[in-house]
Amino acid sequence: MTLLIDSGNTRIKLGWRHPLSGAREAAPVSLHADQLDQLAAWLQAGHAPLQDMRGHGGGAIGVNVAGPLVQAQIDAAVQSLGLGAVRWLRSEARAFGLSNGYEQPGQLGADRWAALLGLCDLLNGQASPAQAALLVSFGTATTVDLLSPVQDGERRFLGGSILPGPSLMLASLKQNTAQLPEAHGRVASFPTNTMAAISTGMAAAQAGAVLRQWEQGRRRFGTPPLVFLAGGGRALIQHELHDQLQDHCRLLGVRTPPIQELDTPTLHGLALYAGLPRA
Repeated sequence: MTLLIDSGNTRIKLGWRHPLSGAREAAPVSLHADQLDQLAAWLQAGHAPLQDMRGHGGGAIGVNVAGPLVQAQIDAAVQSLGLGAVRWLRSEARAFGLSNGYEQPGQLGADRWAALLGLCDLLNGQASPAQAALLVSFGTATTVDLLSPVQDGERRFLGGSILPGPSLMLASLKQNTAQLPEAHGRVASFPTNTMAAISTGMAAAQAGAVLRQWEQGRRRFGTPPLVFLAGGGRALIQHELHDQLQDHCRLLGVRTPPIQELDTPTLHGLALYAGLPRA
């Protein structure tokens, strides 16, 4: 078994993949960096087959955006389990039927690249080669990334936008204003209290950023892109995004695409690498 590691700004998500059968975890394990001393216990609680990971074809593969200190802590915790050194991935110009449209492919965040690879693989099983797809991840930062339809046998990552995530937006108002709280109010058409006003403004800004990239994709390819949401902050945005997208599609006279949720697209992308023969 190969341990899969998605080290984000807030949490570390863990999965695994059998290198031959492709069998995956039933549910990912999620923990904070300060809990890495309990890694073995967390993995055992998540029914990770540690004995198989230590054997032939085992090891660990991951992406990290949490900085060198967290990466060193993960390296030490994984090596203490007898899994050897973690293979930390970087973005590439092309892999698994996806080409990277970044001006300098290596500058694309490795977590974004792995998540896009995961989505690309999922799309291959949905028989939707003629449709573009938008992957929106609501984490500490929100990323809004567009994949082209299949052209000449592959999809292309065309680029995407980055903005503060929902929780970061809410926290920034509290930290940088004298009298505004960190709000968790209801989103409303016409907010009549401060909590609702802040929550509505945040949700509208997030949904507007998504809608902008979706419209760019529709204009580019002539058909509405599919929409996929990931990340822990998506529940704060999903209803507002659905309403904005539905209203926009009604004005355009096109069918509103369903909003599909993905729990761990980055782990899915890492699993593709774990399926490759080890050099």
